[in-house]
Amino acid sequence: MPISPLQAATDVMDRADALLAHAAGAANPLVVDDTRRSALALGVAALDTYLHWALADVPLRQMPSALKGLDVPFGDLVDLSEAMVQNRARIRPKVRARGVLERAILTRTFQSSREVEQAMLMIGIRNAFQKISIRIAPAHKPSDIKDRLNRIVYRRNRIVHEGDLQRQSRPQQIKRETTEAAAIQTDLDWLRTLIVAIDKVLV
Repeated sequence: MPISPLQAATDVMDRADALLAHAAGAANPLVVDDTRRSALALGVAALDTYLHWALADVPLRQMPSALKGLDVPFGDLVDLSEAMVQNRARIRPKVRARGVLERAILTRTFQSSREVEQAMLMIGIRNAFQKISIRIAPAHKPSDIKDRLNRIVYRRNRIVHEGDLQRQSRPQQIKRETTEAAAIQTDLDWLRTLIVAIDKVLV
């Protein structure tokens, strides 16, 4: 049986938890902090992983309109058409089309609430956070779920794109944002719960 999107995301989430658990064992305080930061980034990647894998499995018949509008590289279309002409007897167009789809979605991230909503639309789910809010435990308002996700993703972006440095108007010395293991673990646990809730919406 093929690996499900939930299994793929759970693997990434488990690795994030393991990374965080081992952070405190490092002798260098900088390594401790950066390992915690990496754990949070990996936790957000688990959400991205889930949605990428779910999108790759979307049935190509009666395709959602949001997926029909996905931009794909023109070169991929040319390659597909040439392959069909050269190997008409053996070519499987939908298999090739799915490969194009997978490459196209790998260029996109599905992490913020807006991006999650877009991914869910491409899967065929409208009002995603309304549906997620019913299945997440404990129940929250859709706006609260979005706000919390966006806060976590904002921190992830600070880590990945700016090294988690504090912004200062006229910095005299480097200062970094603090990392607290308990707070990061709470965020990882919440991300896991969110992924499970999304899976319940899609199953």
